[in-house]
Amino acid sequence: MHVLAAQRLQSLKLGEAVTFKNLTMFPLLDGVQGDPDYLTLDDALQAGLVSVTEVHEGGIVNNLKVTNRSEFAVLIVDGEELVGAKQNRVVNLTILVPAQQTVVIPVTCVEQGRWHHVSQEFHASRQAMPATMRARKSGQVFARRMTAGDAYADQFALWDEVAMRQMALEVESPTGAMADIYDRHEHTLSDYERAFQPLEAQVGALFAINGRIVGLDLFDFAQTFRRFFPKLIRSNALDAITFFQPEFTPLTADGAHQFIERVARADSQVFPAVGEGEDVRFRAAGVVGSALVARERVVHLCAFAHHSGEDDHYQLFTSLIRPSERRRRQWW
Repeated sequence: MHVLAAQRLQSLKLGEAVTFKNLTMFPLLDGVQGDPDYLTLDDALQAGLVSVTEVHEGGIVNNLKVTNRSEFAVLIVDGEELVGAKQNRVVNLTILVPAQQTVVIPVTCVEQGRWHHVSQEFHASRQAMPATMRARKSGQVFARRMTAGDAYADQFALWDEVAMRQMALEVESPTGAMADIYDRHEHTLSDYERAFQPLEAQVGALFAINGRIVGLDLFDFAQTFRRFFPKLIRSNALDAITFFQPEFTPLTADGAHQFIERVARADSQVFPAVGEGEDVRFRAAGVVGSALVARERVVHLCAFAHHSGEDDHYQLFTSLIRPSERRRRQWW
C-alpha cells in the first residue's frame, strides 16, 4: 500500500458500532484537527463557483467538463451522482479540481434511456451510487488503469446493474434512472438516515449489511466527512433495503479491524490523478479500492469487500442474502 495510505489507516481508532435494522456502521476516528483547504462539490455548486457540463453540445457519455472558478480546489468524491444535462452520471474516482482550472473527468451513465438536455448544467444529487455498485465500478476502473491507463468503467455492465436493481426493488423508471430507485424508496431511506449521526472526531465509516462488510470511506478531515455523510448513508441504506434480512450474525470489532488491516497491507499501483495528486489503486484478497493522495496526505480512500472471480459482483451481492432468499430472487 502507498505509505501515506497505510499510515493513515493504521492511525485510526474504531468507534462503537451503530446498527439500524440490517445496516451497521463502525465509526473511524482520528484526533487530527484542521479545516479543509478545498471546497466540496456541493458547497462550490451552491456558491456558484463551479459548473459541471457536457464536454460540448453533442456530449460524450463517459466524460464531463468541470470548470472551477474558485480560489480553492474543489473535491468531487468517487460515486457522487450528478443529475441533469443530457443524462445523469456518477463520478468514477475522487478528484481534486485545481483552483481556476477546467478539467475533463471520467464518469459513468446511470440513466440509460435519456440523451437530451433537461438543463445546461449538472447539479449534485442527495446520494452516491449504491455501495455494492461502487465496489464493482472500482474493480472495473482498476482493470482499465492496469491495461489502458484511463479511469473508465464498464458502461454496459453498470447499466445492467441499474436495471437489475430496479427489478429487485420494483421500480419503474421511464429513462432507467438510478435516481428513480432512491426516489421510490425515500421513506425507508429517511428512516436509515435518521438512525445514524457522525461523531465529532469521525473521519470515516466502515459499513456492513447483514453482518457482512461492504466497505469503508475515509476522508482527511472530519468536516469533509460530515459533509459527505448523508450520501454515504443513503448509498449503503439502498443496499441494505435491497438485501434486507431481519436476522444475521453481527459484525464484530475484530472483523472490522481485520478488514482495515487487509486494506493497509494491499499492494497498490499509483497513477496520475485527474486534477491534483496521485490516484492509488489497490486490489488484494478480499479487497478492492482506491485513494486520492494529494497535498502530502490521503484526501479520500474507499475500499470494498471483493470476491475473486470474473463475476465478482454477483458473489458480493449474493453473499448478503441467505440461500433461501437467494433462490427466491428470480431477477438474478
